[in-house]
Amino acid sequence: MPFPAHLRKKVARRRILRFSGRLIQLALGAGFIGWFFYNFFGLDLVKVNQEMALEGVVTKREVNRQHFNWYLNHDESARYDFWSFEPGDAATRQQITTDSLAFIRSTGDASGYTYYNTLGYYLRPGARLRKAAHSSYITVVQNHQVTRWKYRP
Repeated sequence: MPFPAHLRKKVARRRILRFSGRLIQLALGAGFIGWFFYNFFGLDLVKVNQEMALEGVVTKREVNRQHFNWYLNHDESARYDFWSFEPGDAATRQQITTDSLAFIRSTGDASGYTYYNTLGYYLRPGARLRKAAHSSYITVVQNHQVTRWKYRP
């Protein structure tokens, strides 16, 4: 016995709504998973290395799982990683050692002394950076002090 016309329309409408709901659910789920992987695995993270040229002003610092990420020139579409740079000359090493020792004395924590001797820890918003392409040195002007840092892979 065939369904009356109004029941067929109801069943068809119900199937269409159920199918469209599942499509929306699938699209939102895929979007959320993509967003999660993008943020969790740092796909927007730019590791500054020897080959790239860089010039700009640090505008923001973000701490993610005890790892500092930096934003340059008010552009929040890319995060920069400066952890591969160590003091590049004696004057910079002396300045950083003095600052690190003062920090260790004030906090009493000497466990991460080498951690304090990296550019990633040293940078603050407002610092100006300049690095030529294919150069292993980056120059930082911060608080009226000029320091040079060397890339260590």
